[in-house]
Amino acid sequence: MNGDVNMTGNMTGNMTTFITKVNKACDDLDFVSARVLIETNLLKLSEAKYYRLLNASGRVLIKHVLANSQSQQDRTQLSRTDLLTINKINEYCSNFDISMLKRTLKNSFELVQRPDVLPLLNNDARIILDNMGALLGAHQVH
Repeated sequence: MNGDVNMTGNMTGNMTTFITKVNKACDDLDFVSARVLIETNLLKLSEAKYYRLLNASGRVLIKHVLANSQSQQDRTQLSRTDLLTINKINEYCSNFDISMLKRTLKNSFELVQRPDVLPLLNNDARIILDNMGALLGAHQVH
């Protein structure tokens, strides 16, 4: 039983040392090293109890790493069906076929929310979807 307590204490101690290294790298503006450290222990650092121990730069960097890994996953997951749907949305918007657009959006609303889809939409689609309120956060695009 005593060994378990020490092991838990060591694990917390190791994470504290690790977080100190990340914070120091950020303070020294050595973001490459800090990013490598964060990526090697991303799951642990995402936990609230460890995340709180990071300095402001470390927190920004971990958010960036998490967002970057998420957007890379999103980009690789665009299927042929998704691309065909995007083409249809562009076509419906160019032809101002709002009824077909609404039917298509009913099944693919999440698709147009993805950040990697926005560049694939034509100007007509961006304007119409934005005015319909279908693009959440689209005001950053303009």
